[in-house]
Amino acid sequence: MTGDRRPISAQDRLWLKLDGPANPMLITAVLWTSTEVDPERLKRVVADRLIGRYPVFTRRPVLDGGTWFWEDDLEFSLDRHLTVSELPAPGTREVLQDLVAARRGRLLDPDHPLWTMELLRGYGSGSAVVLCSHHAMADGIRLVQVLFGLFDAVDGDERPSRVGGVGPRGIDFSRAPSRAAAKVVKALNGFGERLEGPIARVTLGWPLFGLSAVAGLTGAVAEVVTSALPSRPAAAVRWLMGQGFTARNTVDGALGLLAPAASGALWSGEPGPEKTAAWGDAVPLDLLAAVGHATGTSVNDVCVALIMAAFDRYARESAAGRGAEEMKWLIPVSRSDFDGALPRDLGNDFALILAGFPLCRRNFRERLDDVHRRVSSIRESLEPVLTFGVQWLAGRAPDVVSEPLTRFFAAKAVGVLTNVPGPRRPGELAGALVEGIVGWAPCSGKQAVTVCVFSYAGFVRFGFGTDRSLVPDPGLLVTALDHAVNDAVALTNR
Repeated sequence: MTGDRRPISAQDRLWLKLDGPANPMLITAVLWTSTEVDPERLKRVVADRLIGRYPVFTRRPVLDGGTWFWEDDLEFSLDRHLTVSELPAPGTREVLQDLVAARRGRLLDPDHPLWTMELLRGYGSGSAVVLCSHHAMADGIRLVQVLFGLFDAVDGDERPSRVGGVGPRGIDFSRAPSRAAAKVVKALNGFGERLEGPIARVTLGWPLFGLSAVAGLTGAVAEVVTSALPSRPAAAVRWLMGQGFTARNTVDGALGLLAPAASGALWSGEPGPEKTAAWGDAVPLDLLAAVGHATGTSVNDVCVALIMAAFDRYARESAAGRGAEEMKWLIPVSRSDFDGALPRDLGNDFALILAGFPLCRRNFRERLDDVHRRVSSIRESLEPVLTFGVQWLAGRAPDVVSEPLTRFFAAKAVGVLTNVPGPRRPGELAGALVEGIVGWAPCSGKQAVTVCVFSYAGFVRFGFGTDRSLVPDPGLLVTALDHAVNDAVALTNR
């Protein structure tokens, strides 16, 4: 006897195909509270706001006649999926990290809905909750939004918590001549800052300064001329220049997708079943915003630069990491705007983009400028559309095509880097104040690293999840990131 069925979409089906013992397709989140969470109250909240709203949490995947379906689990039991236990003594962050690491490497039972929630009592003075959900159910932004939907606002505000949901940005065609000139000037200035030695500065410094002045003047004149044109011709000129930016950046992105696989002895190899999980203390969001303001960059740029600085330090302190010049990441980009009322079927609606960032840089400012340029070029491209098309094809193609295709593109990156902008105000889970939260997307293929940037209630936490056989001690990355934060803060004092 079977329950009601609905076909699994191509986007969701892709993640079922990618599931495997070395890298289970689990989105894993962990949160902790200041006081103990009442188990019975939590069960009522989950039954009402999760089970009652999203049918996929009571359905299992079944393959029938070559087609995948979500089918009602007629033996569904909330107690099977939501469990309560004591966190082993002494109930520290390290103990919780070990437990989360074990969950990251676990395959879920396909005979029942693909999710688990564990309430762990005895984490300090409060509790911890670990939620593992299969990627086929929904993408990370939607699952995190579901999780925040279990919260109650501390101040009684009933507005939905905004979680990510930033849709793809349109290309900005305004002031295109000035922007083109600014890119040239910034590139010349960046080259000038890299000159070492008095002779190089004298012989090349002044010519570079002259070229920067000419580029800036040319951009200003072009802007004046364009502004003097009638509105339609001026808009056409700006549109054409904007399309030029888009075409160039899209071609760069496409070439990156066709480039050789990612390399680097430190994080390359055959992943095993054991995973790790580590996170550090919270960093004030205002502090990161101040760094961005002082450098003309965004908070996202600053966060990515901090992560790259941590891996740079990790590589330099490890003999196995020497020689790696760049790290390429798969970065999820939401394809839709924030939606306070999620679709009942949830599902996946995002694209993965490939972004490479230099590993070795002299100082944090140089690294931050490199990150800013790369992220800006991605935003001004059609790369998310291109990669979404690849995902769509991989999901619909037969296994003989989809498996080599997904392995080919997964091999381009060392791992996944996610940035989840959570709500700025704190929340309560079943009456207990939530103090912090982190969560990771899964790796695929031979990827060894997944990193999350998670903002919540005015603070940002960085979480590192690695393959234990390839990067055995993510705590070193946490320490390295702390050093990078100090370097970043120094930029605001100049």
